[in-house]
Amino acid sequence: MTFSFDDPVLVLDDMPLIATGLQQVLRTLHPSITVEYAESVFRVLSAPAYRDRSFSVIVLGSAQDSSPGGLLLPAAELKEKFPASRIVIYTDRYDPAVIAQTGQGKIDACLHKYEGADEIRSAWLRLASGEPYLSPMLNALYNDYLLNR
Repeated sequence: MTFSFDDPVLVLDDMPLIATGLQQVLRTLHPSITVEYAESVFRVLSAPAYRDRSFSVIVLGSAQDSSPGGLLLPAAELKEKFPASRIVIYTDRYDPAVIAQTGQGKIDACLHKYEGADEIRSAWLRLASGEPYLSPMLNALYNDYLLNR
């Protein structure tokens, strides 16, 4: 299943500067991409303004919960509310529990914030063709984790 470049993208991150930079990168991918921003998952899940909305991609950045797997519940709740959306985790943490779920139905892509804009482009192209994406940095860390546990 592919999506249109005309479908809106939602960026969720509690750090507005990170979200602004991510929005700028996403807008360079295709001239018609519409990018919206919200500070919290709670707002998107509870505010009436989001009740009848749909997004092609939801980029979930930082979360208040930094425990292992802390992004899994918000990702699952977003997927439940917006089932046609692709969920992208854009994080500054390495979390094997989150990475293990990439491509399993709830999380479609996982990228580390320290990776460059080219990784965002690579993820977008994979998502556009209906494939999951795990960035090279997180893939290497996860493979090392699997080999050494």
